[in-house]
Amino acid sequence: MKVKDILSAIDEIAPFDLAEKWDHAGLRLGNYDDDVRRIAVSLDPLESVVKRASELGCSLLVTHHPLMFSPQENMICDRPDTKAVSAAFALKVNVVACHTNLDSAHEGVNEFLASSAGLDNITPLLPSSDPRGFGMGAVGTLKETNCLKFCQHAAKTWGLSGFRLICKKKLIKRVALCGGAGGDLWKEAAADLYITADLRYHECLAALDAGLSVMICDHGEMENPALRPFAEKLAHLVRLPVTYLDIFTEKRNTEFWENSANYVSD
Repeated sequence: MKVKDILSAIDEIAPFDLAEKWDHAGLRLGNYDDDVRRIAVSLDPLESVVKRASELGCSLLVTHHPLMFSPQENMICDRPDTKAVSAAFALKVNVVACHTNLDSAHEGVNEFLASSAGLDNITPLLPSSDPRGFGMGAVGTLKETNCLKFCQHAAKTWGLSGFRLICKKKLIKRVALCGGAGGDLWKEAAADLYITADLRYHECLAALDAGLSVMICDHGEMENPALRPFAEKLAHLVRLPVTYLDIFTEKRNTEFWENSANYVSD
């Protein structure tokens, strides 16, 4: 198959038209007519991921976060993006981004997070205007449960190394979420608990003032769980080997979320 054929298959799972206007989804590096026999899928287009994909015989790497999302002033290979670009060209690995189109797709990042956490009656926070899309964010219901216990359950299900919870309500029935940086969507969250990453200080204050409990996750860790099922769907469509590369194994072994209460006494 050609790179362009894989892009057509991805479009069936997460239509590229769903991507936000500011986004950079699609082919980021390579050639549409290059042959593809194996595919790698990962969260970020890191140099190490590109090299691992090449070692596995993958001439195409599909990532969630786009390569060179921000403009680069030069191509000196002293930064993560330019190092990845250099490796991709040297190893002949094409790089495709499936970003906000996967966030907004049916069974994409947000709907997957909500369903895997056990929420019912799931709807988007911001419905898609495209009938092929689900929408941004998600909100759902559950039987009345302890807020902390639910957050612990979600963290375990999603494979998080930790989280921060600011609890306004001990018992919850309605949960809203947005994978990744969803601070600007808290106003749409008519819920007891809002879960997202990269919540800014004043956004958090405003959400708490509105009566929301807030669970703050690591950005990448929150989005990462949806990539394995995406890889499985892609493999089913293209009938080629698709390998999911989890970049968080080393991170989980080296990162610690520590509670100062263990060290600070009255």
